[in-house]
Amino acid sequence: MATAFIQDNITTHRDQETSLSSARPRCLKCVDKCPGLDLHTWRKICRYCRCALEDHDLHDTNTDEHKPANLLYDSLPRYGNKEDLLSRLERLTLEEPKTHAQIGPSDDIVISRIVSENLRSQEYIANLPKDKQLFAAQLRRRQLQKQLPLHDLHEKFCDSLTEKEVTKFQKFAEKRRNKASGIGEAGALPDSGEYFCHRCKQIMEPSSIAIFPGRMSLTTNFHPGCFTCATCQELMVDMIYFYKKGDIYCCRHYNDLIYPRCSACDEMILAREYTQAENQSWHVQHFCCWYCDAALAGRRYIAKNSNPYCIACFDRIFSKMCSTCGHTITADSPGLSHGDYHWHACPHCFCCHACAANLINQQFLLKDGKLFCCMQCKQSFVSRHKTSFSPHYHS
Repeated sequence: MATAFIQDNITTHRDQETSLSSARPRCLKCVDKCPGLDLHTWRKICRYCRCALEDHDLHDTNTDEHKPANLLYDSLPRYGNKEDLLSRLERLTLEEPKTHAQIGPSDDIVISRIVSENLRSQEYIANLPKDKQLFAAQLRRRQLQKQLPLHDLHEKFCDSLTEKEVTKFQKFAEKRRNKASGIGEAGALPDSGEYFCHRCKQIMEPSSIAIFPGRMSLTTNFHPGCFTCATCQELMVDMIYFYKKGDIYCCRHYNDLIYPRCSACDEMILAREYTQAENQSWHVQHFCCWYCDAALAGRRYIAKNSNPYCIACFDRIFSKMCSTCGHTITADSPGLSHGDYHWHACPHCFCCHACAANLINQQFLLKDGKLFCCMQCKQSFVSRHKTSFSPHYHS
């Protein structure tokens, strides 16, 4: 029912969106079921198919086939007042002293590294076989989006921060830059001595290649395949890491150690007051129905797949039909299920199809979606059913 409802919602808008859909990145999961990315105003999802931004083929918007896609720029929405910052980010490289000298105190070395590595990645991807380019670009973009979301790196990519929260963000980013951020360096271990990988604790061969995180002790090293975030266990994209309490993390999970993260907008929660529900955290204004965005503060809701829904949306999307009466089993109505069959949990619906005996908390038999209290009732119904449909002959 959920898929059907989403499809109906998409179909309703399809005609008026036809002229725009061709310019929008297509969804790699929904394919033609989604008319194209239409970014939600504050969630990092498409408002049509509800898939994440990185699940859409952002390279569809690249008009120059011979120019490698800018993975940093392509990871951002195409609207807003971020062009000034984007222009500066695209000019930053660690290889060019002139542009490097222009980096101000608010320019995180991590962002600079992303842009620098982005240029190398573009050249690398452009030289891959055509059928491999899209996969490589999408893979790296997904890594960047997950491990290094721009709304974690710069306040200009956050929505609706107050002046106090902007100041708080800037202080946090400066402290993170000076005391936590780093880039792993690859090198060979000495020819002699005993060395252990910090992650897997296994011995490392002398002269073998290892990754050295400068924020940790000089004797700390990792196997290249073990240079991973301590939380998500994913390889560090572009070797960027953040150090805290004796281990290394990707940017996302380093930040999660310090601030709660809003389950709706995916940004750090810098406000003093926030909502906690379903073992997750939310900005007060973002604790809303996952589908219609209705505020849920002080209202009843139902969680599905870790997302909260208002009662009306939950009933419309997820409710089942009663196999006995054929009516919807709403969120306010208790229900019973067995395999693919569902019933209202009441004596009128969950009862023997032959004698109407209440079967709640009783053993029952099931035949073609119909309930029976015993074998005699089942056989009686089957016999009557056969008789009513048996052929009659007239002399």
